[in-house]
Amino acid sequence: MQVSHENELPSIGMYRLRFSRCFWFAFFVFLAYDTAMRTNLGKDSLPSLLAKLSIPSMIALFSASLYTIADTIFLGRAVGSTALAGLGFASPIQLFLVAFAQLFGAGAASIISRSLGKGDQDQANRAFSTALLTLLLTVSLLAVVFLALPHFILSWFGPNGETSEQALHYLSVLIPFTPFFCASTFLSATLRAEGKAGKALVLLLLGNMVNIVLDSIFILSLGLGIRGAALATGLGHLVAVGYGMHSLVGNKGTFSWTKPTSVLLKEILPLGLPTWIRQVGTGAVIALVNSLLLESTGPDAVASYTLITQISILCYLPLSALVMGFAPIAGYSYGAQDMKRLASLIKLSAGVQLGLGALFLLALQGFASPILSMFTKDTSLIASTRVPMRVVLSTIPLVGIQSLGASYFQSIGKSMQSLLLWTSRQFLLLLPLVLFLSSSFGSWGIWVSFPLSDLLAVILAIGWLHRELSNLQKS
Repeated sequence: MQVSHENELPSIGMYRLRFSRCFWFAFFVFLAYDTAMRTNLGKDSLPSLLAKLSIPSMIALFSASLYTIADTIFLGRAVGSTALAGLGFASPIQLFLVAFAQLFGAGAASIISRSLGKGDQDQANRAFSTALLTLLLTVSLLAVVFLALPHFILSWFGPNGETSEQALHYLSVLIPFTPFFCASTFLSATLRAEGKAGKALVLLLLGNMVNIVLDSIFILSLGLGIRGAALATGLGHLVAVGYGMHSLVGNKGTFSWTKPTSVLLKEILPLGLPTWIRQVGTGAVIALVNSLLLESTGPDAVASYTLITQISILCYLPLSALVMGFAPIAGYSYGAQDMKRLASLIKLSAGVQLGLGALFLLALQGFASPILSMFTKDTSLIASTRVPMRVVLSTIPLVGIQSLGASYFQSIGKSMQSLLLWTSRQFLLLLPLVLFLSSSFGSWGIWVSFPLSDLLAVILAIGWLHRELSNLQKS
């Protein structure tokens, strides 16, 4: 029996209209915010500066999550579950491509922050030009490869069928926009690197706003289905890139084009590699845990893990935003050789991370059922997820410290320490623990692997940060 969506479409349109109005409002509010909240990375008080850089990043991350939720509701109700499955099938390829944007963005951001701290504008220009042009060349070549061999590449992620066909429809439209959705990620990181977190937020809001408006037109009005979603996404990123380039290059921007240099590229790649590995590793961990849970316990355990993942993402957003605000200040202070300010920044950021993490821990432990009920009304699923969620997220105050340590070493150009800290939690610790403990204790071995890997990773991060603080205080 086929279910009609005629009665659902107006409500979806209403939701999209509300989301669109919210984004327009946020867009103009943060244009005013960026004008009022100018920052000086070397002179502003640290608590005020950290707040100015972290709050827009936090709102940007929440805005991105809100967009994902809205898009899922729209496609699920207006198009169907097959389209949603197609999006999920296509997501590893998107994550892989965006990982290159994060690689070049994080590597260039570290050099740019330190160069601006030293007053070396030429070096900042070279880092920006080298990273952006190399990124565009790399992802353009990858896009050509996919467009030439789409069925062969999609076969790596699962069997052919209706889901893979939906993924192919989506990617065949989106992939030609690869330079734009990768460039928008890179430009956002560059804006944050020079202390313009407000403009980075506007870039994100602008792209999402255009995406949402065009989703309503292409999917709801024109009936383009998943192809319409891809086209809206690509055009949204195109508009975001236009705004980002206007803000960064030219008369009103900080940077000017220079000839790329291989010397800088050799410095950018190791600095950005931890971020690339972390992005790819996230997908690998989710795939492995889902597979093991399905084999050892069944689909209900996979549903529980999905809920835990969504809740953990919401909790990690403020912690991640604080790290994003911390990084440009750390890089600038290190470049300016202001070691006293850098030591104070590390202590302040670590204290805020612990405080926020403790609040989240209390909420998750004390109000597990109400929190889970926001995502599902299935009482049996809530009951089976409550204890695993408490176990998996029991070390959430420590996660922020581990991320802070990795970001610090990345910001000051120590790529090896940063690489080890970024990869320790997922690759070096979590994956082996999940494989070992699941074979002995089943699903409970998997749940325990998460806090155990967090604990071991944060011990390593605290040890290195303590040594850094001792060295800074002696300087």
